[in-house]
Amino acid sequence: MYHGVTAATADAFGEQLQYLAANFRIVSPATMLANLVHNGSPAADEMVLTFDDGLRNNLTVVYPLLKKFNAPATFFVCPGLLGSGRWLWNHEARCRLQTLGRESRLELARNLGATSHTVEGIISWMKELKLQERRRVEDVLRVRTRHYTASHQQREAFDIMSWDELRSLDPALITIGSHTFSHPILTALTDEQLEFELCESRRALEEKLNRPVDYFCYPNGSYDTRVHRAVTAAYSAAFTTESGVVKNGQSHDLHRLPRIPAAETPALMAWRLHRPGA
Repeated sequence: MYHGVTAATADAFGEQLQYLAANFRIVSPATMLANLVHNGSPAADEMVLTFDDGLRNNLTVVYPLLKKFNAPATFFVCPGLLGSGRWLWNHEARCRLQTLGRESRLELARNLGATSHTVEGIISWMKELKLQERRRVEDVLRVRTRHYTASHQQREAFDIMSWDELRSLDPALITIGSHTFSHPILTALTDEQLEFELCESRRALEEKLNRPVDYFCYPNGSYDTRVHRAVTAAYSAAFTTESGVVKNGQSHDLHRLPRIPAAETPALMAWRLHRPGA
């Protein structure tokens, strides 16, 4: 489970990819799921690579390395953000909050009724809000940080791909999956909002890319019984942020598939292959 890879971390990612390609058979989710359904488990040496959020650095940094090692991967994207010039809401909010000093954040948190004044505390609090309330908080934060301008490093980390850039990816190498339409926390949505985020995302991707979109990834890893039921009805399989591997002899819910979190170094990544929660 990867997200972004910037130029600063490209060498480390390349080393990880070289290790994985030498020790595993990197396959598409379709291949892994076919083995899981028909044989009860994937092959012991199969590995699936996933990248969440549709970040532009997945095109500029990750994609050339995937081609170099002929390593299939899945990019989970939010069509409502593609080509919009906007970031994921939590990326923007975090960067704006980081420009505020402690006293300014304390005042902002008191005025908003937030349960914490730290950057990550406010982000976590925002994740619990209903969609319209969270968007109101975002608007307040934009007003309070109206002079904020993203740095080059921030844009490299958080800019989103355009539709043309997404279309340029080789379908034989890159599977496109849905990460909702706009990356909300699904458990905070109404039934109507949930249906829109799931179904409109798939519809928009399939229409504009002219290819099937069968797989889903839960934003923030957040789901409950209601969300799981809706995702099961809309997609063939779904990936969580829960640490783990798909093992032989175990029953697996195709809409609660675990992943191994990315690591900063090849050594830690190799350790996580054996201890996914490390």
